[in-house]
Amino acid sequence: MQSHLVFVIGTRAQLIKVAPVVVACERFGLAAILLMTGQHQETMQDLIEEFSIKSPQVSALPASERSTVRSLLSWLPAAYRGVSRQLKLLAKPGVSLDVLVHGDTLSTLVGALAGRRCGARIVHLESGLSSGRIFDPFPEEFCRRLVFRMTDVAMCPNAQAADYMRLHHDALVIDTKGNTIIDSVILTGAASIGRESKRPYLVVSLHRFQNIYVAQRLRNLVGLVESLAETYLIHFVLHPATRRRLEAGGFMARLSSVPNLNLMPRMGYRDFLRLAAGAACVLTDGGSNQEELAALGVPTLVMRERTERPDGLGSNAVMEASIAQGVAQFVQEERFVQLRQPAMDLHQEGPSHCIAQFLADEGLSSLPANP
Repeated sequence: MQSHLVFVIGTRAQLIKVAPVVVACERFGLAAILLMTGQHQETMQDLIEEFSIKSPQVSALPASERSTVRSLLSWLPAAYRGVSRQLKLLAKPGVSLDVLVHGDTLSTLVGALAGRRCGARIVHLESGLSSGRIFDPFPEEFCRRLVFRMTDVAMCPNAQAADYMRLHHDALVIDTKGNTIIDSVILTGAASIGRESKRPYLVVSLHRFQNIYVAQRLRNLVGLVESLAETYLIHFVLHPATRRRLEAGGFMARLSSVPNLNLMPRMGYRDFLRLAAGAACVLTDGGSNQEELAALGVPTLVMRERTERPDGLGSNAVMEASIAQGVAQFVQEERFVQLRQPAMDLHQEGPSHCIAQFLADEGLSSLPANP
């Protein structure tokens, strides 16, 4: 029976992590299809071109930037119907579908649920990660736990995640011994960039629900950025949702007048990594950023109380909650400079090759789907 690999992709960060897996599958000659949920629009096609992806794309919905809670709530049922419709069209007689979902986004949940309902096998990339708190971060942890229950093949980035899935869920568990973001970093060439010898700068990237939709928290973060700009040049990369929240709170005009603060639109992947690779320190709440910066050895402050990802912790990364004297004091004392560590080995075959090798060698047509 012929098998199609259907990658369900919604967000930009998701595409970045899935891209090297798709490229590796193409090298093995596997039939891959990108099923786009339309959750993000900005820079998605640019990323496909940036990673030289050749596999065909189909759309569940017209692409649009769903960057508000209201827009996501209206998108969710439409996305489910659209993904279900496309999977039914792809599931022709004599063709089995293996639906690959990634991470912890709403698109991950939509893809797993729609795939399960149409009888496809569900392969979860970056499976088994957990913060240990079902509503923190929200909705990511909640989505993860629901997807775990629907997973047939769990591609786990480390032994701890693999052990979690073996203990709690009935799935075939594969330890890929790394996160696919490593391969994305390799493809950008950013690993060859070091800290600039000119005036040191900081990079800020914030977009998590808890950071931008809680009014007092957002106000505190704006104050922190203003405080750091008194000492450092800061490049603040604005996600569309972050920009909207800053505008709604009346902070954009205020930040625009701050000396040493450069407000930037969301960038292409290579451009952002090259900017971050040359930074003295990066303040981010993104799990993907935490992983990328660990690979690059860039000092990182994770602007969250907790993270499900071990990458960089104890070497180049520090959790905001663990800094007793406060982030501003920590940075201004320049203790973060001591965190810079040599980048990990980025020259060996990465987890994307491992995943594609498994799909090519083992084949999922012999594996039963969850009932």
